[in-house]
Amino acid sequence: MLPPLPEGSWLERQRNIIDFAIKGLLRHSMKNSLIMAMFVIIVFVISSILFITGSLTAELLVTSHELPGITVQKIQGGRQTNIQDAYLEPMTRIPGIESIEPRIWGYFYLEALKANFTIFGMDLSLLEDGEYREIVDWLPDKTNSGKNNNFRMIVGEGVHQLLKSQRMSETFLFFQPQWERAVPFDIVGIFDSATQLQSNDLMVLQLEGARQVLAVPEGQYTDFAVSVPNPEEIDTVALKIRRFYPELRTITKSQIQRSYNTVFSWKSGVVTSSLMIVVLAFLILIWDKASGLSPSEKQEVGILKAIGWDTDMVLAVKFWENVILSLGGFLLGVVFAYIFIYELNAPGLKAIFIGWSKVYPDFDLVPVVDFKLLLLILFLTVLPYCSIAILPAWKAAVTDPDQIIRNLG
Repeated sequence: MLPPLPEGSWLERQRNIIDFAIKGLLRHSMKNSLIMAMFVIIVFVISSILFITGSLTAELLVTSHELPGITVQKIQGGRQTNIQDAYLEPMTRIPGIESIEPRIWGYFYLEALKANFTIFGMDLSLLEDGEYREIVDWLPDKTNSGKNNNFRMIVGEGVHQLLKSQRMSETFLFFQPQWERAVPFDIVGIFDSATQLQSNDLMVLQLEGARQVLAVPEGQYTDFAVSVPNPEEIDTVALKIRRFYPELRTITKSQIQRSYNTVFSWKSGVVTSSLMIVVLAFLILIWDKASGLSPSEKQEVGILKAIGWDTDMVLAVKFWENVILSLGGFLLGVVFAYIFIYELNAPGLKAIFIGWSKVYPDFDLVPVVDFKLLLLILFLTVLPYCSIAILPAWKAAVTDPDQIIRNLG
């Protein structure tokens, strides 16, 4: 238990002033409630945008480290087309390249659910036996079964939930109009929930099965994933590939990372700009506060001066009133934003940032809080309000109390 404060100490005076300031706020509860509500709204809006932008960007940047150093695509007529395996052998002779992995990927639209799935082809044994085994929840009696080895797949949580609603939780029937019959794919595993931001709409198929579903001819691939062991050589190797093969396009890991930052920064800027009316209302609030005190507030200052309070004490009361009001609104706005984004999963706002696909809305946002940006919001809201709002109190405090009371009478 803390010892009692000495009589007349500075701390005790401040405690008494703060107590008086709180009672003053309660005496004008209607006006102060509106001011605090405005603070809560503007801080809530800005903090929500910062939270969701930071969460999505951080998650994607972390996973981007697993991307290949260079992605090679073939461009024809300004559009990406399949790349032939004839490029593989000569490209491996380019100095700096460690290995090249040909990939098949694309999209599959399921009419029954009005949803697009991302199809990716690879050798599933790399997931069954390799270091990535832990990111997949394997279904019993499905791995290495030998049955339909080319027609197996691993799906994300969002895909699995949708397929369960169609009673296809164990086997999914792919069908294209040009096929004579549907092709069944056994679901051998589900990606762990920790990967749901990347895998929620993903179907990873055995390579040959993906080739059939996406109608990629034999000897052709969607793109090449080029591994460059020395990160300092990535841009140089990409330049060599473009010089040898002008018809090919190279996309480096750093370019993808910059794109992630740009996309979410742009979207957060658009959302913030569309909510400028909230900022305008906040500026009007500050202007109204700076224009002067209400008659009852002026009368209160005059009475305090008349009973012996000096100017410093009056200003201290008004200062603490403004700090309690603005800081309380700031903290409530941040807390509400945190609950809205990370507990309620940002209903509505998340769709603006990631799209309206039916597969996406189920994944959880990972909490990422940038305290530097929160401090910036604090300085841009609380400090201006406290600084400007003290001016009318100072004008009233330096005025003769008899004149204030007589003019109000």
